Amino acid sequence: MKIKETKKKQLKQKDQHQVEELQAMGFPVLGWQEYQFQEVCLPALRTYLDLYGDLFVPQKFIVPEDDGERNKEETGLWPRATKGYKLGLAVAKIRKQVQQERQRVEHVKEKKKKTRLSALLPPLPMKQVEALNELGFVWSVRDTKWYEFFLPGLRRYRELHGHANVPLAFTVPSHDVDSRWPKKLQRYRLGQHVYMVRSGKYATQVRESQQELEELGFSFRLGDKAWVESIFPALEVFSSKYGHCDVWQDFVVPSDESWPKDSWGLKLGDTVKNIRRGAYDTQIQAARKDLDALGFVWNARHRLEKIVRSVVIPALTTYKRLHGNNAAMTTDFVVPDRDPNWPVLTRGFKLGQWIARVRSGQVKLSSKLRSELDKVGFVWRFNDQRWNDILLPAFRAYAELHGGTCASMNTKFCVPAEAPYPRSTWGVNLGGALWHIRNGDSYVNCEDKQRKLRELGVLVENAVA
Repeated sequence: MKIKETKKKQLKQKDQHQVEELQAMGFPVLGWQEYQFQEVCLPALRTYLDLYGDLFVPQKFIVPEDDGERNKEETGLWPRATKGYKLGLAVAKIRKQVQQERQRVEHVKEKKKKTRLSALLPPLPMKQVEALNELGFVWSVRDTKWYEFFLPGLRRYRELHGHANVPLAFTVPSHDVDSRWPKKLQRYRLGQHVYMVRSGKYATQVRESQQELEELGFSFRLGDKAWVESIFPALEVFSSKYGHCDVWQDFVVPSDESWPKDSWGLKLGDTVKNIRRGAYDTQIQAARKDLDALGFVWNARHRLEKIVRSVVIPALTTYKRLHGNNAAMTTDFVVPDRDPNWPVLTRGFKLGQWIARVRSGQVKLSSKLRSELDKVGFVWRFNDQRWNDILLPAFRAYAELHGGTCASMNTKFCVPAEAPYPRSTWGVNLGGALWHIRNGDSYVNCEDKQRKLRELGVLVENAVA
């Protein structure tokens, strides 16, 4: 018995020694997930904290990899094992694991029936939770921003200024510039955060802190002030600069003298999106006519109407005036950006691409808009355009030169670059088109086209069944 126990002890010691050797080599003895957490995730979070001063890791953030001389200084600061690691996604997964575990515990406490949760993640080990807490991991972005940045910032602002009406463009100064502000808050965009709170993005936190906000004198009813001093003046300048008021979503008012100072830093694109969803309803009702005069776009249908009437129709009319009624337009045609022959709103517009999208059905037009385009000669099918602008004029010119008929045309005939052939037809393989038509491949299913082809001698009796 003693011999067996001694052998077991020796084997255990040997196993422990082997485990220690494997660990020294970096082998994930304790399991791959734990190894990755300790050797990749935690070091990456520590480095991110050192570099950026917080753990608000964007979901798209990936640890940079070695890229020659580019960003050499930054990439050298990241541990080798972390390079290329999708840290943003890892952080999102960690938060989801903890959230799902809390939900599961609550369901058990309340004795609720089991609910099927799709893609249920395993709970995060307590040791990992403790390690993350020690690092200062941000479990809830909104709670952290609210309790560690917004409220402390609002308190200090009121202490310094006697009120809590923070201007939109206000950013907490650097601690070195103004030591009255704590280092943790330096360069914090308090004004933008106030705007977001008034827009309703922190409803849960507002309810929790309602009493303190009232004591600080924080007002949610500054819509008129923001509208009059910041939003509407910015829309006026945008309209005068760009000739329209269809603000793209990521547009932010620049800190430029040509813009109202109270609007600097305003996310005008986001503001317009919120207006379309019902924000500033009182102000909108009062300023509806003024907004219409600026060319404000209220929804997708309204945007399409404006594009057709203010851009497409003027562009088509100008194109025909400059190039002739029979001129063909390529799909890659873009209205010249600085040509005074073109209306201002049309410049830079990808007209050829827009027409192609309409013909393919990607852009749906109302019958009213289709009727308006019909009036300026819009060609709804590419084959119709090729027929009207190229083939029919070329066949007519050939027939004019050959006794009123195309019967003698060789199938290898190409249109020469000379009169009486229209310029738009020069170089076209007209003989090849004739061959396809006679073989019933194209243009013969339309009675009107078939009649004209017979008149020109392209088709002969009984050529098409």
